[in-house]
Amino acid sequence: MNGTILVSGNEEILVTTRRLILEKAGYQAFSATKFDGAVFVLMNQRIDVLLLCQSLSEGQRRGILAKAQAISPQIKCAVFGFDGGKIVLDGGVACEILGGPATLVKTMDRILHDH
Repeated sequence: MNGTILVSGNEEILVTTRRLILEKAGYQAFSATKFDGAVFVLMNQRIDVLLLCQSLSEGQRRGILAKAQAISPQIKCAVFGFDGGKIVLDGGVACEILGGPATLVKTMDRILHDH
């Protein structure tokens, strides 16, 4: 198993597609389209990376990330965007910005296996 990832977003088709891509690449992946669903997974599974979809508002992303950090302070985060690079959220948390579906598995490998 390569790692455990939670994909969270507002659009079922996006989170399901990303979860399936990650599972095919050998990850254990979960998906959630509601805040409560994401919290349930975070409380019941050890999650290595929280992958937040662009379908979430900034407030929703920050809320899920804050809850994830409260449950698991070492959790890593990735956010789907369009320009690559990193953004820094409250508390100095650096989040990878994924350039699109083509970079999903490659970026998850890097986040999980680079120090």
